[in-house]
Amino acid sequence: MWPRRRTAIEFYETDRSRGFVRGYTFQFGRGVGPVAEAVASEAKGLLPWGAGHHMAFRRLNGHRLGLSAICEDLPEEHNRVTLDPVLKDSHGIPAPRIDYTIGENTARMMEHGIARANEILAAAEATDICVNSPILHGGWHLLGTARMGTDPARSVVNEWGRSHDVKNLFIVDGSLFVTSGGVNPTSTIQALALYIADQMKQRLANLFD
Repeated sequence: MWPRRRTAIEFYETDRSRGFVRGYTFQFGRGVGPVAEAVASEAKGLLPWGAGHHMAFRRLNGHRLGLSAICEDLPEEHNRVTLDPVLKDSHGIPAPRIDYTIGENTARMMEHGIARANEILAAAEATDICVNSPILHGGWHLLGTARMGTDPARSVVNEWGRSHDVKNLFIVDGSLFVTSGGVNPTSTIQALALYIADQMKQRLANLFD
């Protein structure tokens, strides 16, 4: 059985002639099952109700693929997690506030990716090409804001995941990333978690000094 997704990294490295730094990967995904196809296509207005419903569904089901540009989002000051000045939980603790907008570099990267994707699909003789940018109802990996480093002025945790400010606080998730990367982050998060756990084990005698 073929895997559901294939990835291409031709546009991942920085080429300043494109008008942006860093890059993106392409992820090719085959079609989904009939139920998911019906739900998604109806939500996008591709699957009408009435006389043309069955014909449209037969045309879509098993005949579609997705091509996504996964962009590397740079750390930008306007994207941040802070404490909400008003909203609090039931214990009176301020709730987290997430501020995020797509920056200029990422916007140019997405535009480049969409143009290249259209070229690829056209060369493959695809028909009825539609663009969703950004992907509607898509999954977004929450990464960054707790950079790893040796300088407390420029990072949140040290080189093995311990907070510079709170000695018994360790961060082992995607917050450690400096940028989002242009690939799915799960394997890297797992590697970081194993690395930090090993570092903690080696320092048990003086872990909080």
